[in-house]
Amino acid sequence: MDNRSKKLLMTLIVLFFVLVIWQRFFEAGSLQMPTWVVLSGLGIIFSGYMWWQTSRKEQEEDQHWIEQEGRVFIRRMEEEREKKRASS
Repeated sequence: MDNRSKKLLMTLIVLFFVLVIWQRFFEAGSLQMPTWVVLSGLGIIFSGYMWWQTSRKEQEEDQHWIEQEGRVFIRRMEEEREKKRASS
């Protein structure tokens, strides 16, 4: 599953939950939620999404850094082997 498909799936899931909550609480008429409660809930959801996105990007950057350091280490090992072969 590519990145675009994951984003689309996540958007559809969030939209589904928003519509369910909208139908449950706002169309009932008897249960009115204050605006600050709705905004707080949306803020919590947005904050969670941003945390998830940021942590995923940090993991990708960490993996990239680890790969670069691994290449440097392997290059040094190969240089040491060549020095040993040349001196033998």
